[in-house]
Amino acid sequence: MARNNHLGRRFWAIVIAIGVAVVCVSGLISFGSMFRQAAECSDNVVAFAKSQSLIYDSFNDSAAMTSQVLALENAAQLARNISYGSEGDELSGLERAARQLGLSNAFVLSADGQLVRSYSNNNVTFDMVQHEVTDEVALEVIDDPRKMYATRIVFDDGSYIDVGCAARIDEPGMVVAGYYTSETFSNRYLLSLQNMLAGYDVRGSGDIVVESDGKVVAANMLPNQVSGGIQLDPVDAKVVEDIKSRCSLGKTTLLLSGSNLYIASLDKTRDYYVYTFMPVSSCLGEVAGFVAVALALYCVVVAVFVLSRRKSEHEHLHELVVQEREYAERLAKSAHQAQSANRAKTEFLQRMSHDIRTPINGIRGMVEVANAYDDDLAKQRDCRQKIWTASGILSDLVNEVLDMSKLESGEVKLDLRPVNLVELINEVCKMMERQAQQLGVTISCDMSGVAHPSIVASPLHLKRLIMNIASNAVKYNKPGGSVRVTCTEHAHEGEVATYDIVIADTGIGMSSEFQARMFEPFAREQQKGAEHATGTGLGTAIAKQLAELMGGSVAYESSLGVGTTCTITLPLTIDLDAPAGSGEHLALDTVALQGLSVLLVEDNDLNREIAEFVLSDAGAKVTCVDDGAEAVSAFEQADAGTYDLILMDIMMPNMDGYEATRAIRSLAREDAGTIPIVAMSANAFTDDKVRCRKAGMDEHLSKPIDSQKLVQALSKILSAKGR
Repeated sequence: MARNNHLGRRFWAIVIAIGVAVVCVSGLISFGSMFRQAAECSDNVVAFAKSQSLIYDSFNDSAAMTSQVLALENAAQLARNISYGSEGDELSGLERAARQLGLSNAFVLSADGQLVRSYSNNNVTFDMVQHEVTDEVALEVIDDPRKMYATRIVFDDGSYIDVGCAARIDEPGMVVAGYYTSETFSNRYLLSLQNMLAGYDVRGSGDIVVESDGKVVAANMLPNQVSGGIQLDPVDAKVVEDIKSRCSLGKTTLLLSGSNLYIASLDKTRDYYVYTFMPVSSCLGEVAGFVAVALALYCVVVAVFVLSRRKSEHEHLHELVVQEREYAERLAKSAHQAQSANRAKTEFLQRMSHDIRTPINGIRGMVEVANAYDDDLAKQRDCRQKIWTASGILSDLVNEVLDMSKLESGEVKLDLRPVNLVELINEVCKMMERQAQQLGVTISCDMSGVAHPSIVASPLHLKRLIMNIASNAVKYNKPGGSVRVTCTEHAHEGEVATYDIVIADTGIGMSSEFQARMFEPFAREQQKGAEHATGTGLGTAIAKQLAELMGGSVAYESSLGVGTTCTITLPLTIDLDAPAGSGEHLALDTVALQGLSVLLVEDNDLNREIAEFVLSDAGAKVTCVDDGAEAVSAFEQADAGTYDLILMDIMMPNMDGYEATRAIRSLAREDAGTIPIVAMSANAFTDDKVRCRKAGMDEHLSKPIDSQKLVQALSKILSAKGR
């Protein structure tokens, strides 16, 4: 046994050693091949750069010579032209002669090189060219009229002027004719080495840098159109300096620069140095691939050899049987889970089909009834009210399903902000009053036990938590029943206090069997007297998860036919910075919208018509646009202060609401940063509201829009803005 173990260890040691050798040899072979390819590519690049630099010099030298010859010819002609007309305004005569010849600049000098007259249609003055045209060589033209002098004067901004000098005919002196070329024209129309490097990309050819007189004149890692001086980034500049000091002309070598290894080369043309370099790391992918293939083939050979030497087929078959049994068990478990998921999905779809079709049927049916009573206004109002109620039920169903999806995926994030707990609970109670009145149920609130109403919490999620419980208390109540909501504060420690929100009803109650599973998603108890109640069975499940997300809990006590009491316990942070008296509820002045100018941004025709009606009915002046791009244009073209408020949809073509808001906020005008911008969108999750605030919006209103809530919300926003 010991001998067998020793042979086994020796066998695997040999296998590992050979494997290491295979990796090393294949890596060296692959890297050598990569290096030869890189060297060949580098030689091709250098040859190309050489030829292109020669073409570049020849082309630009030829263009400069042509321009200077033309300047010489026109200088002689200018001397003849001005000698003819010595009467009248001399400056006008020079200007006329220069314009006839198409010159941009003309100067007339005395015998001692002093300026007599000048003409210019640009910013070039005689002082800027004096040092060249009054040089000893240039002034020889005055002494010997047969001589002519031409040169190109380059200015600091990249522009230049080609000048020609000829002797005056009318008296001793010199005439200078010039053709000025601006920097823009030079960069756009002159051939450049930077443009001639197009086609050699960094990934295929490595980095290419062309240098003249110690300055970089071209590089393929930069855009083709480059004006002014070319600046390499510090890493590339360091590599070029290392190539200068370590590499030999005309040879491709390995170069360590900083912490990176490069394949680099250096060569020289007539007037330029050409550097090429490529990180070795860019070649390692192919090297690693080659090594991986070689290693995989070696592993296959080893595996085949080992399998061929297996002594016991019985052990191998036994392993296969065990694996097959485990696979069958996993398959059966997966099938059972799939069946359970399918049953849950089927039950959910059946419930949702019934609950969604019920309000839809009510909406469509009431439309048909209303169409049959065109002249009966009372009937029309009744139908509209029922349509409104049915659409609210449908909206609640959609919200609950979406909320549950967010909670189960862990995507819900609390949006913590200062909020008044008493006002929030009173608002929920007022929202439930209409539904309660329809069912003959009374709601009462007692907030006397709250010592610190100002807290820091997520108002949207806190309101949803209380609303879900209160809604069930109303829906599953009896005619003449009641719902009482109380809030008490206790266990105050530092900045955190614990609040108990108790919602007690005198409704139909719940059986003990249902209470054991009441927090399961889609759980609903069918009871006599609750046939009118609709819902997904998600309300309590959502409430429980929201309470736990806030660090609290939800507890129920219920008896059939007696009623239900729900206690929500939440530890909440007290807002110590809240001003005194902040708990008082201030009535909103909805008259604040009277006469205001509102820019409404909405791409949906129906939604736009509804919002425009609500705002106009509240006394506002409404301007409508179809998308974000039109909104930015309308605001930018209007005078400052034209609009008092912007209502912005989010999902729009051309430019969405986020981009439009950022564009408006970035405008350089006084009202761009102060005008209230309110999102009005069907994207109603907390992260959507956070994105709105980051984009620069002041508030977020969720669709479907309630006209009364819209006007109140806008009034509140305008009041906060001091408008």
